[in-house]
Amino acid sequence: MLCALGAAALLLTGAYRSAGDGLPGTVLAAVALALTALIVWAALGLALVRRPASAAVTLRADDAPEFHTMIASLAADLGVPAPDAVRVCPECDSWLEQDPGRFWGRPRTVLVVGAPFLWWLRVGELRALLAPVVAGTEPAADPAVAAARSWVRRLDALAHPYAARIRPARVSPWTAPLRRVPRAFARQLLDLTRGQAEIMERDIAAWASSRAQDVDAPLRATAHEQVGLAYAGWDRLLTRLAAPAWNLGRYPDALMAGVVAALTELSQRDRLADVFGARLAERPACDLLSAPERVDAQVSRLAAVIFADRSARQAVGWADYPANVIEPIWRAKAGVLVEALDASDGQPGPACVGRVLDRIREGAAARPRVRPGQDPGDHDRAADTQAFDPERMTEHVIALVSCAALDTGRMHAGVDWLDGAVLVDGRGRPADVSALVGQAVDDHDDLPLRAWLDGIGVRTAEPIRLGG
Repeated sequence: MLCALGAAALLLTGAYRSAGDGLPGTVLAAVALALTALIVWAALGLALVRRPASAAVTLRADDAPEFHTMIASLAADLGVPAPDAVRVCPECDSWLEQDPGRFWGRPRTVLVVGAPFLWWLRVGELRALLAPVVAGTEPAADPAVAAARSWVRRLDALAHPYAARIRPARVSPWTAPLRRVPRAFARQLLDLTRGQAEIMERDIAAWASSRAQDVDAPLRATAHEQVGLAYAGWDRLLTRLAAPAWNLGRYPDALMAGVVAALTELSQRDRLADVFGARLAERPACDLLSAPERVDAQVSRLAAVIFADRSARQAVGWADYPANVIEPIWRAKAGVLVEALDASDGQPGPACVGRVLDRIREGAAARPRVRPGQDPGDHDRAADTQAFDPERMTEHVIALVSCAALDTGRMHAGVDWLDGAVLVDGRGRPADVSALVGQAVDDHDDLPLRAWLDGIGVRTAEPIRLGG
């Protein structure tokens, strides 16, 4: 930046001296002024830009005194400074970052901990997992390292403003050409410094790993095994349960409680269930928080903002999830299928299971096609009857059959922490509706499905209640 300002000063000096030397001098002065303006604008962009902090919930010492004590003890064992602040993010990762809000003085180091780790790992496992991360506070406090990281992150924030989870504020369209100048300048500088920055980060990571090698070493292998399990459970929870709620404008208000339930069930299904079951008797790391439920609610809302990119939402508890999320989705999907049948027939018909099964039995040529991109929340549900999509058909028939079962009062919508929405009886036992519907759709054999429907009191000729 100093070099750029120095070049601007030289150009201004040249422009001043050549301003009165006729037309060539005037042109040279104008070019010098234009170049000076571009350089100053690019330098100003680099000076003012700040990379936004990672989307996370601040965990103050009053909110988690035991957790802060554990981090301080870990830093003392490592012989490094303790982090200045701790934040919790809804991701399966942990790292150190500089506080972007601090402009002067010693750089402020922030430890960001993934919430799934905090809720699933035991206290000793989390301590072992965070040891290499916390060890990085010593090089992070070095002025040269802090300045280099700040410079690279500033370049990255200017060169890639839309790469962050939280989108930047909207700006006027007429400023787009002006913003391209410092952005292009930042990209050039970033390309020049990326290699050296990567070497520096690799050296720091190797040093931190070496420093943490002897701290809680026996638990580190177990912690890494649990990290892999946490990734699997977190991904399934988001895709099977959180995403459907987000699409309806709601969000589960206790995602971490759901993660614990999903991972517990996943570990029990594993062939090492006995080994994993023994560790569940140990104290979970989330017990180090003063109010885990409140932090869970904050992280759950933040996850909806980050991953679904929507602001206006309503919280829904797991107890109300079936009635507020699963059942509306089933009835909306059933409505899409019935509208597709109506469009195929050219006239409205009864919204009943028997009508759908009769159409399926007639053969693929007579079956409606539900558009692959058509979702329950769409207002436009026009059906395309030119072809048949078996995969989508099965999905919508499952929803239709589930709605018919719900209308009997004998079956209910339920939550399976790994498989998502399920249909359960009064005792909470899940029904294998997907297998029965798959046999009817794929094998053209609907007798087992009809027999099961008859057993729970579903009359296939009676209309079912659909979603709006």
